[in-house]
Amino acid sequence: GLLISYSPQRPVKPKFSEDCLYLNIYTPADLTKRSRLPVMVWIHGGALLMGGASAHDGLVLSAHENVVVVTIQYRLGIWGFFR
Repeated sequence: GLLISYSPQRPVKPKFSEDCLYLNIYTPADLTKRSRLPVMVWIHGGALLMGGASAHDGLVLSAHENVVVVTIQYRLGIWGFFR
């Protein structure tokens, strides 16, 4: 996970961008056109305010469990869903 420490001497200045709609797709190295593997889709939490697809690296899971892993990045905060 992501750990951020905050102090007045070191304020947190997260970077936001409207360009943030991504899918990360991780596949086993020996994938072929005839492979029929399960697909695991991971959508990060964070109360629609924080988090990201990059917090979960699906490379290890796809390699060791022989699955296709998809992580989704969606818009957060003012660019995302209104609450």
